[in-house]
Amino acid sequence: MHFADLTLGYEFPAVEHQVTQDIIDLAAVAHLDFNPVHTNIPWNERAQVFHMPDTAAHGMFTMSMMASVVDRHWRAEGAQIRTMQTKFTKPVRVGETTRATGSITELHPLGPGRNAVVVAVRATDSTGDVVAVGTFRVAVPD
Repeated sequence: MHFADLTLGYEFPAVEHQVTQDIIDLAAVAHLDFNPVHTNIPWNERAQVFHMPDTAAHGMFTMSMMASVVDRHWRAEGAQIRTMQTKFTKPVRVGETTRATGSITELHPLGPGRNAVVVAVRATDSTGDVVAVGTFRVAVPD
């Protein structure tokens, strides 16, 4: 993969992940985030913070899955994510399958060693609702 070969609208292969309580618990350890909204099932049944009795996945889980859209496909080619801007639009409840997709929306020919692209990424849940959107600026090989 080289910058000159890239085109606007290029679509990355999707990344999917089923969100289980085991995955949420492992993410809690990885992120050191043991907020009960993610990890405490009885507490969520009573509190219903997101107007649902279920636990919700961490935003970092969703964002890392979104980054995987670019990273899994291009990391071996030498591309590097430089910045990420994301917005979470809906909690991801346990039991959902989340799907992240992305496409190139901007090409920045800045010269040797500085070329970059902007990738728009979005994640949806099992119902097709958007749970997060983001833009990633990615440095790509010349």
